[in-house]
Amino acid sequence: MTKFDVSEAVKAQKEYQERTGSPSFPPTFGTCWSCNTNIYELYFWNYEHGRKVPANEKDFKVKTGISVEEAGERLVTGCPHCNRSYCD
Repeated sequence: MTKFDVSEAVKAQKEYQERTGSPSFPPTFGTCWSCNTNIYELYFWNYEHGRKVPANEKDFKVKTGISVEEAGERLVTGCPHCNRSYCD
């Protein structure tokens, strides 16, 4: 089961960076400076007229967010919600 928890994901990403010697790209507490959503939270979306709009958990087309497991397994280089790169 995939777990979404901001504080645990932040910790997992820091541990990954230390373990692999990777640079730190994501915002310190996970809040994207481009779209103001937290990259470590789960969001549900639908598409209307070619744009992503928030949706509820029962009626969605796409879900975005970085889980605790994902944060501990790969370097976060951008926002999963707005696709803003943190490496530029």
